[in-house]
Formats: sequence, C-alpha cells, structure tokens
Amino acid sequence: MNGDVEKQILSNTESETSVRNIQENKLKKEEYLEIGKGREVPYSVLTKVEKYAMSFLLSSNGIWSSVSLSIFFPALPSLTKEFNITLDVANLSIVGYLLLQGISPAILAFFSDNYGRRPCILFCVIGYTAVCIALSQTNVFWLMAVLRCIQAAAIAPMVAITTGSVGDFSRVSERGTFVGFVQGIQLIGQGFGAVIGAALVHSYSWRGIFVFLAIGSGSVAIISLFLLPETNRAIVGNMSVPATRIINKLPIASLPCFKARLSNDVDTLLAGNSSFGRILAPFKIMMRKDVLVALIPAGFQYTVWTMTLTSLSTTLELKYKYSMIHIGICYIPSGIATVLGSLVAGRVLDWNYKRRKVAHDAKYVNLDEHERPGFNIRKVRLELCIFTTVSLITFSIVFGWCLQYRVNIAPILIAAFVISFCSVAQLSAITTLLVDMYPGQGSALTSCVNFVRCILAAIGIGVLQNMVNAMGEGGTYTLMAGFCLIAEAVLYLTAYHGRKKLRD
Repeated sequence: MNGDVEKQILSNTESETSVRNIQENKLKKEEYLEIGKGREVPYSVLTKVEKYAMSFLLSSNGIWSSVSLSIFFPALPSLTKEFNITLDVANLSIVGYLLLQGISPAILAFFSDNYGRRPCILFCVIGYTAVCIALSQTNVFWLMAVLRCIQAAAIAPMVAITTGSVGDFSRVSERGTFVGFVQGIQLIGQGFGAVIGAALVHSYSWRGIFVFLAIGSGSVAIISLFLLPETNRAIVGNMSVPATRIINKLPIASLPCFKARLSNDVDTLLAGNSSFGRILAPFKIMMRKDVLVALIPAGFQYTVWTMTLTSLSTTLELKYKYSMIHIGICYIPSGIATVLGSLVAGRVLDWNYKRRKVAHDAKYVNLDEHERPGFNIRKVRLELCIFTTVSLITFSIVFGWCLQYRVNIAPILIAAFVISFCSVAQLSAITTLLVDMYPGQGSALTSCVNFVRCILAAIGIGVLQNMVNAMGEGGTYTLMAGFCLIAEAVLYLTAYHGRKKLRD
C-alpha cells in the first residue's frame, strides 16, 4: 500500500515538473512570431545587448523631460528675489510646465504611433534645445513662464514615445525589465535634477540651468540623428523591414553590416491606422473604467512625490536655513530611490508574471483551451503595488509632520527616499500593465499616464502653499496620504471584481 502511495506521489511530482517545463518553454518561445504556414521569425531582430543599448539611447532622449521639472526647484528662491515675486507666483512656472507636460504627449503620441518614433523623437529634442537657449536669455518672468510651457510641450512627449518604442521590440515576459530600465534612467532626471540644479544655481545663477539643458539635449540630438533607428512595428515590423520614408530612415542603415540584417519579413508588419480621428485615442482609452481607476492612484502618488521635492527646496532654506549646496545634497536620497524604484520594479514585474503564468497554465493544463479561465494579468501586475502604496502613505505622513516640527533632517530624507522609490515603482507597474492590456498603442497609453499624473501634480503644486498655510506640512501630507489610500482601495476593488469575473 505504502509503495502505491509513493508511486502516486512521484507520478504527481513528475507530472507537475513536466507541466512547468512545458510552460517555461512556452514563455521562451514568445521570442518568436509564427507567421504564414508555421514559419517562425524573431519577435525582434535585436539581440538582448542591442535591446539594452536601444533602451539606453531612448532613455538619453527621455531624461530631458524629467530633469527639466526638478532641476528648476532650487532656482525658485532665486527667482523670487531677482524678479521681485512671491513664492506662489514663482510656483506658477511649475504649474504651467506640468499642465503642458500632461497635454502635449496625448497629441504627439498619435504621430508617433502612425508616422514613426524616430522623426517625433528628433523633432522633440531639437525643438527643446532651441527653447532652452531662449530661456537662458530671458529677462522678464512672464516670458520665462510662457517659454517654460513651450519647453514642456516640446519635450514632454518623449516619455510616451520612448515607452512605445520599448513596446515595439520587447516581449511581454521581458517588457517589465526594459520599461523599468528606460523609466529608471529617465527618472534619474527627476531624482537628481534638483542636485544638479542646486550646483548650477550656486555656481552660475539660474541661467546656468538652461545653458546646461541646451548643451546636453543638443548633444543627444546629434547622436540620435545618426544612431537611433525606427522601431514602429507598422513601419519596420520586427526591425527587419527597411523604412521607406526618408524621415524614418537611419543614415548608417545603408552600411553593409546593417543591410545584411534586413531580411524584409513584411509579415511582421502591424496594420496601421493613420486616421486623424485617432488623435483623440489617448483620451478615449483614458475614459475606460479599468484604465482610469489604474491611472488615478499612480497620479496621486506622483503628486505626493512632486510636492515633497518642491517642499524640500523652500522649507530647507526658510526653516532650516540651509545653503543652496546643502539643499542639493538633501536631494541625493530621492535620486538614488528613483533609479532603484524603477529597476527593482521592472525585475519584480517580470519575475511575478512568469511565476503566475506558469502556475496558472499548470493548474488548468487538463482543460481545453476554450474551457480555461482567462489569465488576470491586471491582478498580477498590481500585486507589487500594495506594498509600495502602504509604504508611501506611511512615510508621506512622517515626511509632513517631521517638516512641520523641524526635527532632525535624517527622518525627512529617509521619508523622501521611500516616497520616491514607491511612486516610481507604482508608475512602472501601471505603465507596464497598460502596455500589456493595449498592445500596439504604447505611446498613446503612456501619454494617458502622463496626462493624469501631470494634471494632478499641477493642481497639487498650485495649491501647495495655500494648504501649508492653512494646515501646516503635517496636515497637508496627511490629507494627500488619505487621497492615495482611497484611490488605491478603489483600484484593488475593481481588480478583485475582474478576478471574480474571470473565475465565473
């Protein structure tokens, strides 16, 4: 009898191991597309190393979008003195920037998804460089505020376009890693921008900020002109199809070493839709209930993060009497957390997807394909967020009350570190989820994320000083923590409802 039981246990164990091996092989086969008569071609002709190189080049363009916001924070006290304005008025330059940063990607995303990533990236970076040169020569505040809006409109679409480009060449099972990698490098700008800004203001005044941005973005624009290929799958498929329009062509693609890889697998091309009605696609997608409830919690957490960065620049100077260099040093923990948050989130998202997918397929391996319940990728992607949200809410409250009572700087910087880490991780998870739910619309989807987070952040910055005057820093950040809690609770309720629906 015992022998039969042992045989049964061994048989079950071998069966489970076999199922897991089969499912793991299926995940590996995502690297290939099956087209016409069972023929398989790579999902992308890029190797793993080349994907990382592409991600780095895309990030080098996108970083100017994130750095342009935070690099400006240390300049606020200097601007109030030079232009003889109040802090509320100075904050308007940030509010205007955030508003345009939220709106412009939704428009340019249409052109990116239909006419190519490469021309849109070059257009954005070159235009941004020109505006930075103009900003460095500005002598009146109203003109600076207007140019800051134009600056945001020029560079803000980069985050959406680069994420869409990553979605072109990365498979579902590795997308979290590459999206996290790109967003991590891009968001270094928001994390370390204030450190750079403080050093520039201390050494060269606030004008040095815009000279630095013009030199950096101009250099990247020249490099991208010669090295950045088109990735849009409606134009180049898996990047084996030569681009036909001159605006999509890469100059070095005519070299023999690159030509040899262009096998012209036209079957990998996706069908495009260039109807101008699709310019409203981001807003239509955003109005879907499942998308909106995912965007709002991420938007609130981004708002808290932006508000903390703003509060540090003003409070550390007014209450703690810190010099500009010391204020810049205090932004370093947030910068480190920004990089770690996105990179760690990407790895965890991929690991969790593979683990849950294998377990799901193993559980229903004996059922026919049409009888199996759907795989709830939404729930899987959101499993990370519960930990980050609880941490962000807790440390937002800590940050606010510590600032209000002017305690030792250490808990304030620790709280800023945790808030930065958690908000970036949440953004990475939500962006990856939306790209999974609506493949082929990467730029439009990311522009939805940008729109919601920037509009909420603009409102937050616009009322920040009034909230602090009325409730103090402690009450302000406790209230924001409450908003984050409510929004996240709604998100998880809808995710649970979706899981129940799939099970039924």
